[in-house]
Amino acid sequence: MAFYLIGTGMNKNSISADALEILKTCDKIYLENYTVNFPYSTRELEETYNLKIQELDRQKVEDESILKKAKNTDVALLVYGDALSATTHMQLILEAKKQKIPYRIFHNASILTTIAETGLSLYKFGKTASMPNWAEHTNKPTSFIDYVKENQSINAHTLILTDIGLEISSAIEQLLESVKGMKLPEKIVAISNAGTPKQKIFYDSPENLACTEHRESVPRPTDQRSIRPSERRIEMPFCLIIPAKLHFLEEKALKEFGE
Repeated sequence: MAFYLIGTGMNKNSISADALEILKTCDKIYLENYTVNFPYSTRELEETYNLKIQELDRQKVEDESILKKAKNTDVALLVYGDALSATTHMQLILEAKKQKIPYRIFHNASILTTIAETGLSLYKFGKTASMPNWAEHTNKPTSFIDYVKENQSINAHTLILTDIGLEISSAIEQLLESVKGMKLPEKIVAISNAGTPKQKIFYDSPENLACTEHRESVPRPTDQRSIRPSERRIEMPFCLIIPAKLHFLEEKALKEFGE
């Protein structure tokens, strides 16, 4: 009887071969579904793995009841990206160790490494910030901007992870309202559906990024190809990156890869 914490990676086909073999032996397979806008559905994941998967909300993960089942059966918890991308998951491992429940962790790619496809150096990133969805709060939490300021002070890029249900226009609106006199770079980065075949990288002003859903066709500078509005759409899941001073190779890559 054991508990398996398994990262699914960024795409529905990204699970490791050894993790998939373990899943085939499990009595119960759960999917943590509350930390991110998935680029694929649970049903698509079930069809890919050819296994039955049950979604688990925040309460059921945080109350650690999943570990009670692991005392008598083999239980797996699937996590988008890497297995230890959230503190809740480490708490489960600590509790499993405390209760002497055998466990195993299967790592995978996460947004923290996939953003390297923008051309920005991972070595130059500072603290990661999380932007809440103000529509889900009675106030307007702006603490995430403190990480941006701190990172900018040491010339470090800032990855901003956006909350579930937050559209790009609202995210940009929240960003600009939270800045409060702080000067942002003229252009920032948005990456949509990272690590999937639908991945798109955008490098533009915050105002232009907020309007991507409605932008009319414009020529692409490198090849004069006409970009249809649908091609400029920033779909969920997406994250934002506030770049610090760019190395010339980073700047070249952003211009090459960015929409």
